[in-house]
Amino acid sequence: MRIKIFFIGLLLHLCVSAVAQKASQFKGSLIYTLGPDTSSVGNFELNGNKFMLTVVSMSPYVNVSKLKGAFFPDGQLMYVEGNNYNPARGKDSLLYAYKLNYDKDTTIIETRSKNRISTHKYPVKIMVANNLGGDALVFMPALLANFAPKRVGDSVISSHIVFNSARKFIIKKTGDRKLLLGSSVMGMFTIFLDKNGRMQSVDGIGTSFNIKGTAGKYLNIDSVIASNVKQQQLHPRLAIINKLDSVKTTINAAAVKIIYSRPSVRDRVIFGEVVPWNRIWRTGADAATKISLSKPLYFNGKELPAGAYSIFTIPTQNGWTLIFNKQANIWGTEHNADYDFLKVPMLIQALNEPVELLTFTIDAADNNGGVISVSWDKLKASVSFTTVP
Repeated sequence: MRIKIFFIGLLLHLCVSAVAQKASQFKGSLIYTLGPDTSSVGNFELNGNKFMLTVVSMSPYVNVSKLKGAFFPDGQLMYVEGNNYNPARGKDSLLYAYKLNYDKDTTIIETRSKNRISTHKYPVKIMVANNLGGDALVFMPALLANFAPKRVGDSVISSHIVFNSARKFIIKKTGDRKLLLGSSVMGMFTIFLDKNGRMQSVDGIGTSFNIKGTAGKYLNIDSVIASNVKQQQLHPRLAIINKLDSVKTTINAAAVKIIYSRPSVRDRVIFGEVVPWNRIWRTGADAATKISLSKPLYFNGKELPAGAYSIFTIPTQNGWTLIFNKQANIWGTEHNADYDFLKVPMLIQALNEPVELLTFTIDAADNNGGVISVSWDKLKASVSFTTVP
């Protein structure tokens, strides 16, 4: 009888192990779009705790990142190695190679190019890092979804290496088939899962990337690379650049300057999609838009003291709210409401002609005052100020 029980137990153990192993063996593809354009395509594969990624970026030229590695049981990175290259350049196409190892409570990342080797050490375990190859960062969610918590409301906390420092990285289960995943710099991606817990689609609107993704079957990635290299040669793409710009003026001895990055419309639906309604927006691209004042300004009688502030807005269909935040030098997704200093309403108006590049203006007005405006696509939002109480 005991022998029979033993073999039944062994059989159950093997069945459970087989199910667990099957649950962590899968592969597929992910296609990201930026507005009407495909921005990157990649294959992902997980076999136990080992993984592989091949990511093909499309703009402005075809760039490929290949990496392989292994996770700890909780989804944090044990080791990674890979490289990044330009397939159109032949034998000289390698741009850089990289390695990650976790050893003695330290994550070590080494990056090698033709002329340089750099090594950085971080006293944490991590799940993602910006310096592990091109767009590979935004393909990691397809693998990390496998390590999400099981209960709705629970979270997994790790780190994201960016700007040569560790930021908190989180995977939170917000619904039976829904996750939030990201960091303050990366932004929070919404992950939609299928019935098996695999990524089905991803919404990255409002993140640093403003992309959407759809998962599918494993692709012949060599064919994807070859066809895109050919397409690049026939029809070269323009780089997607958020132009850094500034505007400044002096009104009644008060110098006012705004520094910002200018995203373009690029045939996208901006307000309500790229810029969701009723949500904090960096009001620009990349680093947070920054305003500097040599003297105080007054908005509806409320003082904004001299100094530097980051600018955020909350666009709604009926009007906007302009926010001045005391953290002046931050990335655009790192808004922290604890540092909000002043909030003022903005008036909106429809434009007859669309504005392709987001544009700030500062115009003088009567009574020692002025108007700050931001225009993009077919909307303009404005707020008046004075230089005296």
